[in-house]
Amino acid sequence: MLNVKMRAATAKRKRQQLLTSFSMVVIGLTLFCGLAWFGISRTLDKFFFSNPAYNVVELDLELDGIMTPEDLREETGILEGKNIFKLNINKADRHLRAIPMVADVTIERVLPDRMRVVLKSREPVSWVSSSNDPFAAYDVSTMLLVDASGYLMKPRLIPQEFHSLPVIYGVNPEDIYEGKPLQSDDLKKAIALLDEASARPDSLVRIRSLNISKGYCIDALTDQNARVKFGRSDFHQQIDKLHRLLEHCRDTGRELDSVNLMVTKNTPVKFVMAALPPSVSKKSEAISKTKRKN
Repeated sequence: MLNVKMRAATAKRKRQQLLTSFSMVVIGLTLFCGLAWFGISRTLDKFFFSNPAYNVVELDLELDGIMTPEDLREETGILEGKNIFKLNINKADRHLRAIPMVADVTIERVLPDRMRVVLKSREPVSWVSSSNDPFAAYDVSTMLLVDASGYLMKPRLIPQEFHSLPVIYGVNPEDIYEGKPLQSDDLKKAIALLDEASARPDSLVRIRSLNISKGYCIDALTDQNARVKFGRSDFHQQIDKLHRLLEHCRDTGRELDSVNLMVTKNTPVKFVMAALPPSVSKKSEAISKTKRKN
């Protein structure tokens, strides 16, 4: 019985010694790691984070007309004078990618003292307005841009070339959400029509606006003020027919007033009546007065 108690006491004492040794090792490793980290931190801070040689001196910005350099500095915190290693590139990248007009972002540290920021803009193909009034539809402040994929966006800056983009109006306001792709089938059809027209740079077809409010057709207005009614399919054939008609007008000196391309055979076409020469006009007026007197 005594031997059993002695063996139990011996085993307990060994376990305590082993636990004490293990604790000392853990404490030693912790102190070593803490001192090592402190030393590394001091070294990094001395040679990198607090070293004025790594303060940003130059910003190399390619913003693609999306925003001003001042806005980029204010919104991302990427500023001259800041330490290049202290700038939060990941946060700046997330912020810039959240801007609807931005298609891609590149942010690079160029050691020792330069930051490079490159933005790539989405390429809009048209404006989109929820108004049914063609005059109100041209109010840029109330419209969104749309790219070929149907992505809707509000521009911060409006360069001159954006003013010449066609306008799609008569859109249900519930189908317009900034920063999201469009959902309306009518809008998709209008984008497809513009894509077909723009695929022919040498074509005479230049569309200024598209009215999709009717649903069963698309009413277009060209740069020559011709009114064109498109069907909702076979845009390739309709654009071909319109181009040939405009070629005929160019070659004959006539001016197109309206055409209904929904009708495949015997297409209804109306031309602008030519103004009478001044001499003919005066003669007609004199004849009209003589008739009234008689």
